[in-house]
Amino acid sequence: MRFAPRPKHVLWGLGAAVVVFGVLIGVAYARTTIPSPTALAAEQTTTLYYSDGKTVLARLGTINRTDVPLSQVPLSVQHAVLAAEDRHFYSEPGVSPTGIIRALFVDLKGGDISQGGSTITQQYAKNAYLSPKRTLTRKLKEIFIATKLGQSKSKATILDDYLNTVYFGRGAYGIQAASVAYFGHGVSNLTVSQGALLAAVIRGPGLYDPRAGAAAKVAGLQRWQYVIKGMQTEGWLSPKKAGRLRFPSTQPLKKAEHAACSTTQASCFIRDAVEYELRTKDGLTQSQLDLGGYKIVTTISKKAEDGLVAAEHSILPANNHGSPESGAAAVKPGDGAIEALYGGANYCSHGKQNQDACIDLSGATDAWARPPGSSFKAFTLIAALTHHPPYSLNSRVNGPPTVVVNGTTIHNSTPGETCFNCTLSDAFARSINTVFVPLAQTVGPQHVVNAAYAAGIPTTRNLAAVPDITLGPDDVSPLDLANSFATIAANGVHADPYLVQSVTTNNGQRIYHHSPHPTRVFSKAVMSNEIFAMTKVLQPGGTAYGHALSGRPSAGKTGTTDQNTNAWFTGFTPQLCTSVWIGNVNRNKTVAAGGVGEVFGGTLPAEIWQSAMNAALAGAPVQTFPAPVALGGSPIPGATSTGAPAPTNASTGPPSSATATATVAPPPPSPTFTVTIPPTQTPTPPPTATASSTPAVTSTPSAGHFRRTSRPRP
Repeated sequence: MRFAPRPKHVLWGLGAAVVVFGVLIGVAYARTTIPSPTALAAEQTTTLYYSDGKTVLARLGTINRTDVPLSQVPLSVQHAVLAAEDRHFYSEPGVSPTGIIRALFVDLKGGDISQGGSTITQQYAKNAYLSPKRTLTRKLKEIFIATKLGQSKSKATILDDYLNTVYFGRGAYGIQAASVAYFGHGVSNLTVSQGALLAAVIRGPGLYDPRAGAAAKVAGLQRWQYVIKGMQTEGWLSPKKAGRLRFPSTQPLKKAEHAACSTTQASCFIRDAVEYELRTKDGLTQSQLDLGGYKIVTTISKKAEDGLVAAEHSILPANNHGSPESGAAAVKPGDGAIEALYGGANYCSHGKQNQDACIDLSGATDAWARPPGSSFKAFTLIAALTHHPPYSLNSRVNGPPTVVVNGTTIHNSTPGETCFNCTLSDAFARSINTVFVPLAQTVGPQHVVNAAYAAGIPTTRNLAAVPDITLGPDDVSPLDLANSFATIAANGVHADPYLVQSVTTNNGQRIYHHSPHPTRVFSKAVMSNEIFAMTKVLQPGGTAYGHALSGRPSAGKTGTTDQNTNAWFTGFTPQLCTSVWIGNVNRNKTVAAGGVGEVFGGTLPAEIWQSAMNAALAGAPVQTFPAPVALGGSPIPGATSTGAPAPTNASTGPPSSATATATVAPPPPSPTFTVTIPPTQTPTPPPTATASSTPAVTSTPSAGHFRRTSRPRP
């Protein structure tokens, strides 16, 4: 079969395109410069900034680098590096044609241009740009620099520059600093075995440093063996000598930041949390982070962070070996931005004697995950308000001193405390356990769990769907509670929490930018009632009375666990939600403080919250909460409808006092119901509602069992 020749204008067009492309490549090549080793190393410090993008918060590392001439690097160490990274360094050009072709082919197919085959010359060129963006443009720049290096510098000079600038982990840039960091002596004293390990970690210090964890130790040994085998293959090491080598021991990890963190704990917790988020959520690998040179803009507000740290340090009693301790987090409602974090009085005070164990810990994000106590009554209330038909804040409830459910006795915080014929709103403000445990069983413990998950408690917390879920028996962190209560503050809109706004390379290329994805999970009507009830916690009769914010409405919930082992306060305005936990490294130890005695959620945690929030919101506009609205208009199960009128709907503007009563209208009258649990082993099922009487609403059996055996606290 004969094909028709291409028209001349097509051939001319292709030729012109090739010429233009060639000219552009030539111009780009001419404009590409070779960075000096000193400039390269100076650019490899990653800096964290507050949310303003200008004020320095912390640094991920400090430059630890000492140049040594190639003549001081033992030949065995040079051979180890070549065996690990580029076995044909002295015989091939600075650019690997096969590696380039493979990378370009993958890129043209729309894949990730991360293919191997880079020579040591190319690695030096790649590190000069410090961009983890695996793009065709970056690959071309790498090729240009590598080509110019190969034309202008000897192999010995290139290897010298490479060994003095490559990152080995532990904050060490260059072979001399690495030798000291890993083995405690200079490069000239490195053994063959030690040199092979340093060569092994170049590929990924966080992956192969034996002190970085059990997995890294195994991977490091395998990589070390690969280097030793490569040296034998190339004739640089005899099999007899290789057989006598043993995997070397290294010095413990010693982060340079640890010393600085003794006085700047908050920034160190944030630094570790940022590194963790970038690795686990934002798609940056450890090897990319190891390159450094980034400008990372966090979500941390300097005003909020300073206010939180000042509140913790001025209010929390002097810390003595981790007792008592505190963690806190502040989240922007409807957005998820973490505006403040506090991980503890000391950077390594989590009961860990080995500083290695302090890496990647943040008390505010996970290390201080503890039972939240009655904080979870907020989710039980949501479950009740979303019940079909919904309960009302004005529903009448009975809370005796004790109730027996499935054989377990539930007490109120104060011995003998009762709440007979009180409103559900009042029972919430007073944190009446003998109302809310039966209520959780009546509406269904799984619905309470679902409400907590929808609000923002991570499903990985594996909450147990049992009636005492309302007493918060399962571990959560301050960030978990801050983010879930922020959903309430945002009128039912949830956003995942995040700590990093953007990541930019040293040459101004943005490689990461966070975009919030808020989602409505609860109706505005339900949230208007939920928020109204939570404002009562800070008003007379509430468990946190006396700690409302100055000149603006505020809402929240206390939480204290059995034997006062944990004390919480989580509260919010429309602009900010903060959660404060106080406890001990010893989970079973009662939280007590001089001059305060036993610590409850409404004491020191609420005081810290109040001080931190007032500082963070100083000068911010006053925003009001929505007025509560009627929920559905259907009668309460087991109750008689009284024909509730429509609610008053107007908000009168900014309050004139620390309470929120001036900004929300009271809920309308509603049907009444009572919650009673007889002291028997088997609760009776709820009776059928009638139009002429108001029978008791009794709980229905629920899956699971109660685990409370001692007196719960509010």
